[in-house]
Amino acid sequence: MKTGMKFISIILSILLIGSFAGMFQNGIEMSLKEFWNQFIHLIGAIANLRELTYEPLFGSTTVYPVFPAIFEYYGYSLFILVAGFGLALIGSLGLTYITFLLPYRLRKMFIKVTGILEAIPDLFIIVVFQIAIVSLYKETGLLIFEVVGGFERPIVLPLITYAVLPAILLYRIMLLTFEDELVTPYVELARGKGLSTRRILLKHVLRNALFTVVNHSRTIIVLMLSNLVMLEILFNLYGLTWFMVNNISVEIVVIGILMIFVPLFLIEACSRFFIQRITGKELAE
Repeated sequence: MKTGMKFISIILSILLIGSFAGMFQNGIEMSLKEFWNQFIHLIGAIANLRELTYEPLFGSTTVYPVFPAIFEYYGYSLFILVAGFGLALIGSLGLTYITFLLPYRLRKMFIKVTGILEAIPDLFIIVVFQIAIVSLYKETGLLIFEVVGGFERPIVLPLITYAVLPAILLYRIMLLTFEDELVTPYVELARGKGLSTRRILLKHVLRNALFTVVNHSRTIIVLMLSNLVMLEILFNLYGLTWFMVNNISVEIVVIGILMIFVPLFLIEACSRFFIQRITGKELAE
């Protein structure tokens, strides 16, 4: 019930913010009547998606329907977003597991280093990856990954670039979580029974670490969504956010945000349900 109410309230908030932005689309007209007209217009646009159109760039005067053309851009962005999060999660879990098999002093050093890496700007990482691949190609003639896209969308380099910062953030969260879990009574009991460090990490600590990851998932997703805009623009990837930026209208932006929000909300709700069932702990709302 709470999840359903939250879903409806967020959808309504997106529509209200879009209605407010629509008041500035053709000059500034601040009035409740105009706000209400924009709100009704947005509802109508969502109810009649087939009638929504856009005019492509490059001087074309031809008008095209937004649907189903937008699904080509949407599918790519959603894949990069979900696959990037999955790659970051798997990479950070693997690094965390390896780190806790290292000596205590070396582990502390890793925690300090991740604190420094976390401060690196997103834009800097994207540009460095592009320059590195281009420089390698110029020096050796070897093109490891495609650097920029278009309709021939590269996958590997954007995905790796996109996953770096979330992986660092997740790695830092899991390092701190693992440290807290390793001093709990149940871990001490497991050690007393003669269980190895590897088995304790995999069987006991990892389960509770996933609980913490889900609790921080919203912060990570917000970070990844902001990075997705920069990634698609700098790599010239024809994804959904690229489409929204290059075809600015309240209707397209609101519908694009809803298309991103709905699957992410459902994925998070399902993850919370399963993690609560596995751990028996109540997740923070």
